Amino acid sequence: MKKWIIISVIIVLIGGASAWFLLGKKNQTQNVAFAAQTITAQKGKLEVEVSGSGSVIAITDQDVTAVNTILVVDTVSVISGDTVDKGDTLVTFKNGDVVTAPYDGEITSVSVKSDSGASLGTILLRMEDENEVISPVTRGDSSVSDSLSGGSTGGSSLTADTVSVKEGDAVEAGATLVTFTDGSILQAPVAGTITSLSVASGDSVQNSATVAHITNYSSLQTTISVDELDITKVQVGQAVKITAGAFEDETFEGIVTKVATSGTSSNGVSTFDVTVQITDPKNLKIGMSTEASISIESKEDALYIPVEAVYKSGDEKYVLVPATSDDSTQSTKKVTVETGISNDAYVEIISGLAEGESVQIPSVQSSGNSSRGGMMIPGGGFPSGGGGFPSGNFGGRNGGVAPSGGGQGGN
Repeated sequence: MKKWIIISVIIVLIGGASAWFLLGKKNQTQNVAFAAQTITAQKGKLEVEVSGSGSVIAITDQDVTAVNTILVVDTVSVISGDTVDKGDTLVTFKNGDVVTAPYDGEITSVSVKSDSGASLGTILLRMEDENEVISPVTRGDSSVSDSLSGGSTGGSSLTADTVSVKEGDAVEAGATLVTFTDGSILQAPVAGTITSLSVASGDSVQNSATVAHITNYSSLQTTISVDELDITKVQVGQAVKITAGAFEDETFEGIVTKVATSGTSSNGVSTFDVTVQITDPKNLKIGMSTEASISIESKEDALYIPVEAVYKSGDEKYVLVPATSDDSTQSTKKVTVETGISNDAYVEIISGLAEGESVQIPSVQSSGNSSRGGMMIPGGGFPSGGGGFPSGNFGGRNGGVAPSGGGQGGN
């Protein structure tokens, strides 16, 4: 008997606890109510952007090797149309080397002139032989009877005579960096700053050796990763707004210069690199982190409302407009709309609404006085979560941007 009494007490306690839990749950549920926020349709500039992050790098950042040494032309002894015999002088370089005619023939074209530079393999002119075959004559061509066919200029190494620059020097494209004992010179292929130099007078330099490194600190770019769903919208030439963590209150301008044709996959999602040239880098430095927003589409004087105010049922899109019935009770009416461009924050309304007209955005109002906006789903239903109604700029894959035509009204 005592055993049954104990079991009965346990059952009563479990039942009471369950009832208390369910009652509390019911009360908690009753403390959540659906409310509505009223927003007015506004006009202004609506922008659609694709955003990404990256870092600042130099557009020009390259090694300079001795393989591209040149000889400077002193005189060109022929013109187009001249007839020459094998061995006749065609071109003389300032170091004294001479290029002669490899066979009897006619000069059909001349590609060099006095004071121009010629690297190994450069076409100097073209000749036509007795069989009417036209062939190029190049510096270093093995068929050419001159000192350039062998010797120091055709060999595997050179000896530096004069080094004209030092680390830290700014150079223009074409500036002489090194003069070699054979009379050839090494020029800067691009403009920039000499960040490293590995040759001195008297050094023996292999043709393939890196002699210097040039970086252009005034010509910068950033590369960002763009989601595969947005990459089709990005094109070369589009304007870009860039911000940097080191300059919070400053915006830099840029332009898309390259869009990758192949992407990188991670966790089933592919991203594509987009290269953006910074048109005026100002005080930006290589390695600084950046955020870039590519302007995909924009429209002036667009009528817009928040995206969560638009519902979809099948092919129909509609909004809920506040209405007052005959007995003064508040209700809403369904108004079909046609939409235009949109970003993560706002959507353009082409027809169905007028500027200043109010629409409702449903939200869930809890007993804690905090609300969360319900996001639209097909059929006009509401999911259990959602983001709060925005008061300004919006992030996200499409870089939502608050229109510039004035703030949204609400109550």
